[in-house]
Amino acid sequence: MKVGGRGGGALRRRREGAAGIVGAVLGWLRGVLAVALLAGVYVLAFVLVATNSLFVVLVLWGAFTSPTSGGSWPLVVGGSISAVFALLYGVAAVSRVEAPPTGAVFLPRRQAPELWRLVEELAGELDTRPPTRIFLTPEVNAAVSEEPRMLGFAVGARTMYLGVPLLTQLTPTELRAVLAHEFGHYAGRHTRFGAVTYRGAAALQSALFRLRMTAQSRQGISGYAWFYQKIVGGYARLFLWVSLAVRRRQELEADARAAAVVGPAATAEALRRVHALGHAWTGFLTMFVRPIQRLGFVPEDLFGTFAAMVDDPLVQERLAELRKHPIETNRSWLDSHPPLARRLAIIETQPAGDPIPVDEKPLLADRAAVLRVQDRVFAQARSRPTGLPQATWADTAAEAFAVELASQLLEAARGVAVSARPTLGTVLDLLEQGKQAELARRLTDAAGPEEQLAEALFALIGQALAGGGRAQWVLSWTKGYLLVPRDETGQDLEELAAAAARDATAVRALRRDLARRGVNVHTPVPLLLRSVSAPAGRTTGVDIAGQLPDFVAEEIQRQDGVRRFTIGVLVVLAGAWGIALIGSDDSERPPPTATSLPANWPALASRAAWPPPTAQPLPTLGLPYIRPTFSLPPLLLPFDTIVVKRGDTLTRIASRHCTTVKELQQLNDMGKRTAIDVGQRLRVPGSARKPCA
Repeated sequence: MKVGGRGGGALRRRREGAAGIVGAVLGWLRGVLAVALLAGVYVLAFVLVATNSLFVVLVLWGAFTSPTSGGSWPLVVGGSISAVFALLYGVAAVSRVEAPPTGAVFLPRRQAPELWRLVEELAGELDTRPPTRIFLTPEVNAAVSEEPRMLGFAVGARTMYLGVPLLTQLTPTELRAVLAHEFGHYAGRHTRFGAVTYRGAAALQSALFRLRMTAQSRQGISGYAWFYQKIVGGYARLFLWVSLAVRRRQELEADARAAAVVGPAATAEALRRVHALGHAWTGFLTMFVRPIQRLGFVPEDLFGTFAAMVDDPLVQERLAELRKHPIETNRSWLDSHPPLARRLAIIETQPAGDPIPVDEKPLLADRAAVLRVQDRVFAQARSRPTGLPQATWADTAAEAFAVELASQLLEAARGVAVSARPTLGTVLDLLEQGKQAELARRLTDAAGPEEQLAEALFALIGQALAGGGRAQWVLSWTKGYLLVPRDETGQDLEELAAAAARDATAVRALRRDLARRGVNVHTPVPLLLRSVSAPAGRTTGVDIAGQLPDFVAEEIQRQDGVRRFTIGVLVVLAGAWGIALIGSDDSERPPPTATSLPANWPALASRAAWPPPTAQPLPTLGLPYIRPTFSLPPLLLPFDTIVVKRGDTLTRIASRHCTTVKELQQLNDMGKRTAIDVGQRLRVPGSARKPCA
């Protein structure tokens, strides 16, 4: 047994060594592919710019050599400058260093010694270098990157990004699986390929964005930006098709490494839980945090409030269903990860190993970094929002949702009833008159307006009760808000409101129930946030920052600079073109016509060709006959006069009259000029001078 153990260990080491060699060769080949794809970005940009520059030079040469026919050059030059600048500026992103994600905060070792210990331990198990920096992010995600040297063929500084929701919601075993997956990218040398291809993808995306904005602006009138966008977009599809295929394969390799270290069951469960938490975090921000932040209020402990939502029993049921049946909606071909179902199927087929004991010590010793991440999340607000305790924030959120729907219904009733100050009684009167459909159309354009009308009516009724102290709004993580009446007797208000929104005859029962509860339907409904004593405006449709995103504002500023530069270039070229045009007008005087000359001048003895066809050779005394090589002066040759028509050129006229451009220039005293004008009279060789072949 002892000898067998040694032999088995040697065999395993040989297999690991062979796998390491194969991985190194595969990593090197992937690096070559990444460099080739990146070089293609440069080559494409060079070819487009060189072709465009040659075309501009040819257009300007034609405009300055023939000023009277070069009036389209401003469009060519102006459109080319804007398109070329957009392309070059976008491609310049290739050489930029990747910046940390928005909201990322550096995590020093002293604030999380246990996390750093876990990271270094897992890196050692995967036989790779640990990251040199750790950043916390406000996302349900983990990622690693590497600053490549020599286009990815040399190792650079390593960085890991870890989402705070993962730290607070994953079990130690699940977090270990997530980290092992990320370090599997390091062990497989995936980050070198990813870093280089990221540069190319970022450059193409940046170029396409700027070309698209240029094409949609006033600088894109000549269509060059649109043309470049099509060409670059085609290469971008090829780039992503090739690079994403490699990156998806790398994700499967990282899954296999994580399953080998932590176990397939733990790895699969970690993937399922991260998927479910991603949906929960997105819903938490978009449905609860952002709308109330627009009113100026946020929870004091963002991630603690998210934990409270996740712990809600109804939310737990939905998350369990998502973990059991993960659904990927709106999946794009640009996703860098394979489908989750495929990843789980591959992981779960691997043999299970022995369970690994996990240390339950807290990974974060100091919450300072987490609080800085929270501040970054709210940093885009126009003014710093007010932090509220979790319970107060929850009450505020519930009231805000109800008040918004109630105010929308009153606004719709104002338009239908033409009332300056509609009340709950106004809405009930309209419903009794059978105007449910008209109210619903004014309330919303979305599908299912009847359901929206019923919900808004319930919110208006609840706000009338809450304003009189007869009910209270309570936040619901699954429904948004719940109404808790002080008087629990009587019919269910939500059912009565739904019936009244559908049928006019059900309004009377709703009136009776409200009267029993002491609600005066003709009293104005208070639209205030009673929990914070503040008016509740709309909680949707308002940009948090109150301004354009930074990258859009930067692009608009860049376009303004390019526009000024283009105008300056066009002004300089227009001045030079004007000088050329003036010089061309001075020299192109109409040539003298034959109308002022005697009709029989010059009188020549004969117009026949020399020598006459029937003439006999002269006596040569035995010497060969030599054909005369002299020519008569042009003005002594017989000629006709023509009038230049539209589309005529010297070349066409010379072809029609069996002569050359040079002879026409001599005959009309034009020098080396070739420009002619419509209606101008020109002398051409006489038709009887020689036959036209």
